[in-house]
Amino acid sequence: MSVKFNHNICGNGFVCGRYDNLIVILENVEMKRLIVFAIATTVFFISCQKQEPRSSGDKRETPVQKEDTKTGAVLLAEAKEKLNIAKEKLMQEGKYNCCIKEACNYCALQEASCPCYKELKAGEQVCIECYAGWQQGKGGDDTMKKEDVRTDFVRHEHKH
Repeated sequence: MSVKFNHNICGNGFVCGRYDNLIVILENVEMKRLIVFAIATTVFFISCQKQEPRSSGDKRETPVQKEDTKTGAVLLAEAKEKLNIAKEKLMQEGKYNCCIKEACNYCALQEASCPCYKELKAGEQVCIECYAGWQQGKGGDDTMKKEDVRTDFVRHEHKH
């Protein structure tokens, strides 16, 4: 039995052929492009589908995720509040005795203590923030003058 393949060009640029009573259609380049585009579009939309919500057990927010939604001003206000609470606790523990009216932050952040008032009374140097406070008229002891206050602008070491 011999098989013949006859072909000719049909309408729209398709090559049509007859192969044992079957018509074979070979797509032209434009049809191939259309198929590739359709497949690519389908893959794109499948990959962009919304993820299913996590179960209630997986909805834990980490502190970092929660902090990202806050503005810088809000974060700073919270930090100041926490710092003031820490200074109060240090005062109750006898570790914070500042020499200016509004207790300095420098000693709390650098040393977790403040002996500046004791050091001022002993004629020693205070931290740079306490020194600046005295120079601005914010000293915490009316018996002392701002001219009596000294500091080392390079470093301030606590003597524990």
